[in-house]
Amino acid sequence: MRVARPLSLFAALSIALAGAAATAPAAPAPAPAAAAAGSGYAAPTMLHCKLNVRSATKSSATVLRTLRNRNGNCPGKGGHDSVPCWLNKCGGITAGGSYTCQSGGKSYKSWLPVKHQGKRAWVAIKCGTYVTP
Repeated sequence: MRVARPLSLFAALSIALAGAAATAPAAPAPAPAAAAAGSGYAAPTMLHCKLNVRSATKSSATVLRTLRNRNGNCPGKGGHDSVPCWLNKCGGITAGGSYTCQSGGKSYKSWLPVKHQGKRAWVAIKCGTYVTP
């Protein structure tokens, strides 16, 4: 019994840490078999402290989630949100609607497909970054 309790605590802590690393508020359901297996993550940069996850490749599309960078010069107590890429090695960058990362800034049209609750969504990748494993 003495061994079982520390092991169960270790297992619970491991599961909690794995969930925190994915930065999802709850453990997501497995992606449908038709969805490509993604690897890598999209996240806001130190320059742009937030990054919106949208339902389509245009700046007027519905915001599904806002990723925040709370490190360095960005406001907040720390932590860096991210979202998994839809395609392997964060591929599939697509031309879409025009956006700017900051008011009066340069205009871009590159969108990265990401996974949001098991479905494809999009981020304005010039306002963020992506990391592959």
